[in-house]
Amino acid sequence: MASRTIIITGAATSLGRSVALRFSKSSDKLLLTDEDREQGEAVKEEVIAKGGQATFIAADLHEALDVHNVMAEALDTYDRVDVLAHTSNYFYSAPFLETSESDFDEVMDRNVRAAFLINKAVARQIIKQAGPPDDGGVDTARSGAIVNVVSNEAVTANADDAIFAASQGAVVQLTKAVAMTLSPYGARANAVGLAGVKGALDEAKVKTPEQRKASIEVTPMGRRGEPKEVASAIHFLAAEEASFITGQVLFVDGGRLAVSKAALAEGF
Repeated sequence: MASRTIIITGAATSLGRSVALRFSKSSDKLLLTDEDREQGEAVKEEVIAKGGQATFIAADLHEALDVHNVMAEALDTYDRVDVLAHTSNYFYSAPFLETSESDFDEVMDRNVRAAFLINKAVARQIIKQAGPPDDGGVDTARSGAIVNVVSNEAVTANADDAIFAASQGAVVQLTKAVAMTLSPYGARANAVGLAGVKGALDEAKVKTPEQRKASIEVTPMGRRGEPKEVASAIHFLAAEEASFITGQVLFVDGGRLAVSKAALAEGF
C-alpha cells in the first residue's frame, strides 16, 4: 500500500505514541494531535528520529475550530487525509447518584462530541478525495479508514462509571453510522475496545499494586496488555488486510469480555 496520511489523536498518551510508532514503520505520514503540546512534540521528534514523517498540532477536539485547524494542518502539510486513528478518550468515575449535569456535559463533550467532530471532518475529506462513486463505489477510497478507540465499558457497565460507559457506547454506535456513510466509497470505520492495557484508560483505574493485582486476576490471559498490542490492532483495521471489515468492534482485552462473572468467582 502506498504511503498514506494518518491523523492520530491522543498522540501524547502511551497508546497514541505506540500507534504513531507503528504507523511510521509503514512509511505513513503522520499528523499528531493532543491537548498536551510538550509531550505531543516529544512523540513527533521520536518518530522523526526513527526515520518517520510527522508533524504535531495542539488541539481540544471537542472544539469545532480546533478540529478545523487539525484538518487544515494535515492538508497544508500532506495534501490529503487517508486514515484517522482516534485514540483520545476522557475517563470519569463517580457514583451515579452523585454525578452532576456539568459532569455529564463534560464527558459527552470530550468523548462523544469530539469523536463526532473529528470523524465527520475526516469522513468528509475521504469522500471528497474519492469523488463520485463509480460502479457502486468499489475501491474508490479503499485506503480510507477510521478507527475509534473505546473502552470495554461500551458493552459492560459499572455503577460508578455510568456516564463514561454511556459515552463509550455512543462512540461505538457513531462508528457504525460512519461505516455506513463511507461504505459506498470503499472506505471503512471500525472501533477497537480495550481493557486491562497499560497506560491508556487503565491508568485511571489501576493506581496501586493491589489494583494492579486485581486487574490481572480478572484477565484470563493473566497479564496486562501492552499499548503496542492495541496499536497493532488499530494498524490492522486501517490496512489493506482489513479491506472488507467495517462497522465492527475488535476487543483487545486479554479475554475479559469472554469470561463470565461466575467463572471468575470459581477461579476459572
